[in-house]
Amino acid sequence: MTNSEKNTYYRNIKESYDSFGKINEDFEEIYNEIMTGAVCTLGEEDLSILRKYNGLLLSISRLLKLNIKIHYLDNCPYVEKIYSLRSNGDRFHCLQCDNKDKNLFFSFISRDQKITYCKRCIDFGRSDDYFIKFHINIPMFDLKMPKLPSVKLSDIQEEASVSLVRNIKNGNSTLIWAVCGAGKTEIVYAAIYQALLSNKRICLAIPRRDVVKELIERFMRDFRGYPISVLHGEEKTLEDSNFYIMTTHQLVKYYNYFDVIIIDEVDAFPYSGDECLENGARTSLKRGGVFVFLSATPSDKVKSSVEEIVKIPIRYHRYLLPVPKIKIEKAEVFEFSKKSKFIQEFITSSLEKKRRVLIFMPEIGMCEPAVLYFKKILPEKVLIDFVYSEDKQRSEKIQRFYNREIDILVTTTILERGVTFDYLDVLVFDANHINFTKAALIQISGRVGRKDYDNSGDIVFLADKISKDMKAAVKEIEYMNNLAKYRKLNRGRI
Repeated sequence: MTNSEKNTYYRNIKESYDSFGKINEDFEEIYNEIMTGAVCTLGEEDLSILRKYNGLLLSISRLLKLNIKIHYLDNCPYVEKIYSLRSNGDRFHCLQCDNKDKNLFFSFISRDQKITYCKRCIDFGRSDDYFIKFHINIPMFDLKMPKLPSVKLSDIQEEASVSLVRNIKNGNSTLIWAVCGAGKTEIVYAAIYQALLSNKRICLAIPRRDVVKELIERFMRDFRGYPISVLHGEEKTLEDSNFYIMTTHQLVKYYNYFDVIIIDEVDAFPYSGDECLENGARTSLKRGGVFVFLSATPSDKVKSSVEEIVKIPIRYHRYLLPVPKIKIEKAEVFEFSKKSKFIQEFITSSLEKKRRVLIFMPEIGMCEPAVLYFKKILPEKVLIDFVYSEDKQRSEKIQRFYNREIDILVTTTILERGVTFDYLDVLVFDANHINFTKAALIQISGRVGRKDYDNSGDIVFLADKISKDMKAAVKEIEYMNNLAKYRKLNRGRI
């Protein structure tokens, strides 16, 4: 609008306000400021409120809910007004999820105005070329720096940590390709600490909410005294801080903000393979920023996206990885119509050794029938239960398994990562099922032998035929063991 059009619009609003017949001091103040052209600046209290929303693209409605006077933002050097969807003719680019696929945009006419929005990231708030959004980026001052966390690293962990600090300083993205149980989290401590000392903004993002909760406790303890912003589906705690821990879903909401983004379990669902989440992470990275990927099973796409790959083929206790065994059974076993002598002997042997058994099923619907099936072939005294993603007693059952109140826990791939049980053996039932990918099988195998005092264990892939993923998983585990032996990193035999 021209200034004349704006003034006419404002006067019409004022007439409507006057006809209402009640006085509102906020309205009177804002109207007078706008009409007189007063220079309005945000006070420290307003800046303090906005600072917690640094990096976000805030809509007008969101700002109104924060009681921020929007016309004050015109004179704020830390606020940029942008359209989150940019267009060039019939080509569009979404700044929220980096979408450029013309088939994933939708246009409609509203009041003679054509509006286009991105369909791919609509669940994160509409990104369009009509409504301006406000990008907040207010500097942090006088943040109290944490002490360097006191963690003991192995020689190979220390080498990886030094490489990571160097790469971040040089602007190079890095993949830490470390076997399950290698201690990936401890490796990033020095990198995070150095980034904070350099006043860089750093984000540790994880696909799964339950892993976020675990890591928050650890970082709150080890970076004691330093504020950490925490964002996931059940919690949004925004601090005056340069350090964020969040799910990858929350990361999509940030734009051109972080100097360093560490994505743990980059291969995990729901992040891996979701272009909205993967590209959304890239738009949240500041130009010139770096990625750090952590994974035991990285994809070729991730491997090719970084400047350096740091391989850690041995666990922190320096024992080799237990290698899965493949056992072929008749198809009737997986239809629960024929008893398996092997399963009975495998479980009985494990329990006699005072070990517990985790049995992975490819589908939720198979868990309960499997429990009934196993109860038929096992003694009554054996305690067995099952757990799955939507199980309301999920946490309680997992805790009971930790406490050894359950001998056998039947589960889906929800327990393929993020849990550590000692004295554990694993059986993958119907291992050639399409849901058991190479990555899933490697992660499942990584549940066994994670403790120094219990560095071994049995893993069995049970199937009616061998799949490519089964062979590939065994091959990669053997490759990591051979690499560890070649580099003389292992200290004992399994």
